[in-house]
Amino acid sequence: MKAKVVALLCFLNLCWLLIGGGVFSALEWQHESAERVSFEDTRSRLLQNYSCLTEEEVTNFIRAIVTATNAGLTLDNSTASDTSNWDFGNSVFFSSTVISTIGYGHISPSTYGGQAFLVPYALIGIPLCGLMLNGIGENIGNFITKKKEQYKKRWSKKVSDRTAEVLVMLILFLLFLVFLVLIPSAIFLALEGWSYHISIYYSFVTLTTIGFGDYVPGQNSAQRVVYRLAILCWFMIGLSWMAVILNQVSTFLTDIGVKAQTAREERKKKKEGDVGEEGEENKAAEDEENWGSTKSAKQSNVELRNMTPIES
Repeated sequence: MKAKVVALLCFLNLCWLLIGGGVFSALEWQHESAERVSFEDTRSRLLQNYSCLTEEEVTNFIRAIVTATNAGLTLDNSTASDTSNWDFGNSVFFSSTVISTIGYGHISPSTYGGQAFLVPYALIGIPLCGLMLNGIGENIGNFITKKKEQYKKRWSKKVSDRTAEVLVMLILFLLFLVFLVLIPSAIFLALEGWSYHISIYYSFVTLTTIGFGDYVPGQNSAQRVVYRLAILCWFMIGLSWMAVILNQVSTFLTDIGVKAQTAREERKKKKEGDVGEEGEENKAAEDEENWGSTKSAKQSNVELRNMTPIES
């Protein structure tokens, strides 16, 4: 990739980051400020209603709640005592978020042994998972390529090749949207009790490996093992399909860039060729003119030499 293209991409990414920072700041800052005011109000009322509590005791209690929440504990009397975030099923689910680089962050190892084991486990697991996803994506991509060629042949008489490629990518994206986002989101709506827009938000955040961890499925599910196994399968298929879509879009944009560069170079060569031909024509005309002038001069000299003294 040329240095100018890299510089342009860096500039566009910087602009996109600045736009994102401005928009998120405008949307979230006011909400955060309101939450801070609400928290301070609740804290003040607690100290007023329970005068036996000191400010230090309340602060320590809040810190204990934050620590427990960061450790992944569900602070609900109905579930806090009889469930664990680190039983075998949950640990497998956590491992899947590690090797797929989703990294929800709702739980994380807090012991020295767990943190130490995570490093070599991720170093081996992430490439291994990447190879698996690449294999799944390659098979999906081969199937899509065959279908693309079939559709291009079928549509070649009606639309151009580029238009056919765009239509195929749209179909690919619609299939992904329906079967891996909208339908799973409806399942999350039914089983998790989330709103539909939150379910779609969660699906997108997961399949793009952003993985905020603000919403995690299977926390209160009675059939947690089977449910999370199904989610694990959804992870792998969805991530592979997303990789195929991104690869198709990247290939399409690269082809457009290559074709534009080739057309630019052809125009430049043609222009240089036209200038060269014009220069050669001008040079030939100039040589012909010079040759004519030389010929006239020679004829004049011959006529002068042939003149008689009387004539001269």
